[in-house]
Amino acid sequence: MSVPFSVSGSTVPTDEEAAAIMAATEALWPRASVLGPVAEPRNTAWRFSSRSWARPLPVRRLRPWR
Repeated sequence: MSVPFSVSGSTVPTDEEAAAIMAATEALWPRASVLGPVAEPRNTAWRFSSRSWARPLPVRRLRPWR
């Protein structure tokens, strides 16, 4: 059983409808939030750190296992 409904021809909401629309909008609209401090991005560049090829050539010739 369907219930017939009527659509009013007015495009301007009544004061009660406008208040209900505004209340729903305020309740459902996302709020801006304050975030904490943003961490600096980590430096992912590769660095030389005691690599065998970073030593001078004579040192590498004397001790190739190091």
